Amino acid sequence: MFKVEFGALQQAAGDIKAGANNIDSKLQQMDQSLAPLRSDWTGSASEAYTQAKAQWTSAIQDMKQLLADIGTAVDASHQDYSEGEKHNTNLW
Repeated sequence: MFKVEFGALQQAAGDIKAGANNIDSKLQQMDQSLAPLRSDWTGSASEAYTQAKAQWTSAIQDMKQLLADIGTAVDASHQDYSEGEKHNTNLW
């Protein structure tokens, strides 16, 4: 037997989605912090940064999509369990 905490599922879905949004905020802050330095980077330093940024941006977008998918799945589980609970209650 197991017990489902509906509020915890709902909270988890929200937390996961908020975490994905927080990633964007942190990246924007980092870009703003690096902007003054980037203007001085030329040649191989500039190219290395551009390549590294493209790689981590791609990886982060993949991670955000995964988090969004997990959040959606957790939210769907919450809805499914809630509907099951209502159905079982109506049987009485």
